[in-house]
Amino acid sequence: MHVSSGRVLLAVLGLGLLLPMAASAQDPKVQVQVEVVLASMKGGDVDPPELEKMKEQFQKQNFNFTSFKRLSLQVLEVTGAKATEVKLPSGTNASLKLLGLKDGIATVQVAIPRQPTLDVELGRQGAVYQKAGKYVGGELILVLSPPAK
Repeated sequence: MHVSSGRVLLAVLGLGLLLPMAASAQDPKVQVQVEVVLASMKGGDVDPPELEKMKEQFQKQNFNFTSFKRLSLQVLEVTGAKATEVKLPSGTNASLKLLGLKDGIATVQVAIPRQPTLDVELGRQGAVYQKAGKYVGGELILVLSPPAK
């Protein structure tokens, strides 16, 4: 699969359990760490070095990006009541909405303009990578994971 084919990039690593914040039966919520990364074939920089794992994972799946640069990092509270917006440097927003929480696994709907809307499962370990559109000669990748301790 090549990114240029227009297919959705979605890699899931080591799903585990995600602990809800102070979830009540009526209004469950979870914290999700959201990174926006620019992946491109311009140069070979990996900034910050923690993105080396992401580069290795992409190479294993034949995505030939050589450069990875974190553009933003934030921890967001995601609920089912209202979508949580993530500003993308391309001028659009991604939306995250909690669809369910069962046995410590959160199902989150990820909506990005001009990309298919996906429901992903997030756990306490690992990360989900979602293509978020083209940007300055590369691809924006949304990285969803549990908050770092």
